[in-house]
Amino acid sequence: MFLYKDTTIKSAVHPVKEFQAVILAGRPRDWGGLDTLTDDTDAKRTSKLPKAALPVAGKPMIHYQLQWLEAARVQDILVLCPPNSRQEIAMQVDKYEEFSDLQIKVQVLQVPHGEGTADALRSVKDHIKLDFIVMTCDVITDLPPHHLIDLHRIHGPTVTTLLYDFQKLESAAERPCKKDEYAQYIGIEGAKGRLVYAKAQEDVGESLRMRAAMLRKFPRVRVHTNLRDAHVYIFKRWVLDVIAGNKAISSVRKDLLRYLVQCQYSKKAMKAEHIDELLAANPDPLQEAQLLSTTNSAGIEQLLQRAESQTDDSHSPPNAAAEPLRKATTSNGQQVVCAAVICRDSFCARANTVWAFGEINRQLAKNVPEKNPGGSEMRAKQTQFGPDSMIGEYSQIGERCSVKKTIIGKHCTIGKNVKIVNSVIMDYVVIEDQVKLDGCIISQHAKVLEKAQLKDCEVGPKYVVDKETVGKGEQYTESHFLDINQP
Repeated sequence: MFLYKDTTIKSAVHPVKEFQAVILAGRPRDWGGLDTLTDDTDAKRTSKLPKAALPVAGKPMIHYQLQWLEAARVQDILVLCPPNSRQEIAMQVDKYEEFSDLQIKVQVLQVPHGEGTADALRSVKDHIKLDFIVMTCDVITDLPPHHLIDLHRIHGPTVTTLLYDFQKLESAAERPCKKDEYAQYIGIEGAKGRLVYAKAQEDVGESLRMRAAMLRKFPRVRVHTNLRDAHVYIFKRWVLDVIAGNKAISSVRKDLLRYLVQCQYSKKAMKAEHIDELLAANPDPLQEAQLLSTTNSAGIEQLLQRAESQTDDSHSPPNAAAEPLRKATTSNGQQVVCAAVICRDSFCARANTVWAFGEINRQLAKNVPEKNPGGSEMRAKQTQFGPDSMIGEYSQIGERCSVKKTIIGKHCTIGKNVKIVNSVIMDYVVIEDQVKLDGCIISQHAKVLEKAQLKDCEVGPKYVVDKETVGKGEQYTESHFLDINQP
């Protein structure tokens, strides 16, 4: 894994401005929500805890996306966030840039609160001039970026999307039985790896229906139920024109990607948004070069025949022959292509649920070089600190405590006779004596008073859990955005 900077493979390759990148760091559910653990109140700007700043194995979440893009040699990065999160996210970005190996340019731009992912892209359209990478602030992967980018370079698809097997996220705790709102049916054409079907399982009734036009063009499709959209995409620049021209496209995954998938086999869908015109106006340079290559005599002959058939010599102006040749060149092989890359041998997951957030923390903690800076002091206190746990700087643990498979943040105070298993404790948390935590996530500045016993619970920022509280599967939070409809 290169999820930690000191293990990143350095490269002498000079950055090239080939792609721009957009990191979506907002709150709406389409961007991935962890409402219980974040602080989105309007009380004080300095106390904000947006999702992008949540700690993952000791690092702010957004640092993982910045590190991945830095490894991809992307120099121009836009971070989109709601207005009330901008200050904290900008501060985390500044911290990353201080230690960056490249001269990257990161702009933190605010977009209206509550917008969808495609709406956010529409609002910054004028900032994007090249093919662009889009990723959410909750995706964490050590997949080498060139595996995705090289495919996009070589084959030039309209969109290249990253998928991952969510079942590979090993669970140290019992997986919750709640309905998976991110479950999808993913259809991939076997021979060329094209994404030809993508629909949320909640949108599918008792039977899975596929259009006849799709099956005629792609007769062999393998449907996966274990794959999830990683929300990492590489788009052609002209896709922004489609978003700008249709305000009904609000979500990248639910609207834009589904529409582009449909355009692969539906001429009606292509003409509805003038996709054919956009393709003609934005030809692929590599395809043009291959068609016009002197070594490709069959391709040249094919182009000339097509040009002759489209030109009427008796009524054509002097330069008429050039235009059919251009059209023949751009129309040959120019089509909407949605490419799918499945992350199989590398780590990839989204921290888009509280359970996934906890599991990702526990997985990444295994690779942290220095997990227990105060090991000798703990042994003197007869405290058991498991090898698969980690503790941040300036945190104190009392006597006769037991900590297993747990991540403890910075500046935390843990009392005496405390037992913590399979949990994530963020920064500045106070846990008093004789507390028992199992499978819990405790957000920043929270307090758990003495003799409380919590299992599979979530405690929000600054919340105080009363002494001797007994809870199982509870949410303790004062967030303004708590989803009261959650089971």
